[in-house]
Formats: sequence, C-alpha cells, structure tokens
Amino acid sequence: MAESGKPPYDVGYSKPPSNTRFKPGQSGNPTGRPRGARNFGTAIEDELRARVTVTENGRRKRLSKREVIAKRLVNCAAEGDLRAIPLLLNEARGFENSPVAGIAIGVFSGSEEQEVIEGIVQRIRRGDHPASRPEPIPDPAGGPEGDEVDAQK
Repeated sequence: MAESGKPPYDVGYSKPPSNTRFKPGQSGNPTGRPRGARNFGTAIEDELRARVTVTENGRRKRLSKREVIAKRLVNCAAEGDLRAIPLLLNEARGFENSPVAGIAIGVFSGSEEQEVIEGIVQRIRRGDHPASRPEPIPDPAGGPEGDEVDAQK
C-alpha cells in the first residue's frame, strides 16, 4: 500500500492522520482551565455584592453596588425616564406574587395566622369580600323570620 502513495491506514472523516492523534494518556487540553478561574457570572455577582460609600441626604452610608443600582433605577423611573420605567416594571413583576416580598410573613408567622391570611387572600381573589355584599335589611315587624336569619349567622 505504501508504494501506491496511500498511507497504510484509513484517513478521512473522523480518522485523522496517526501522527496528529492523541497518544494514550495525553489530554486534548494539557494546560486546561487554571484553578480558581471564575466565570463571568461569578465575577458580576462578586462586584454587585461589593460595598461602596454613598452620601444620601447628607449622611454617608455603606451600600452594596446592587442596592445603589436599584436606587438609581427607581429614582430615574420616578423622574420620568422613559427607558428606566419598563426596566423597573419588568424587574418588579417578578416579585409581585412572591411571599418573601410580603411584610406579613415576619409578623404573622404562626400556622393559625397563615390559615386566616390564606382565607382572606382567596376571598379577595374570588371577589367575595364583605364590602361587595350588601347588608341584609332587618324585618321591621320583628317576626320569627328575622330570628331565623340571626340564628343562621
């Protein structure tokens, strides 16, 4: 085979020449990723967690960069910046139904309080809260029908 100019093995798709193939025990990426190398997401998260000194209302505060960005975004949207408003609303939309966003979680932490709160939320979602129902008109005669209505309550 070697006389006809062909190599003594197959060369083609998925069959590289033998001198360029990996040797047994040899890696395709000998240096590899260095230890301790961080990806972009980790670097961003570390920077957002870093604290900076900010002067607010004449007082110096140490806030995380994430908090500073949030304050700037809310302030720009409040001033009427048309680019900041949709950004803020899109970010706030993710927290609307989050139980962590509710203040009542820390105050009403018992199981009984949670059951009452869940009942109230369900009634509000159904539109079945007391303000939407008219009060029953008492019978002016004071007959037995009025007593039965009171007994049923």
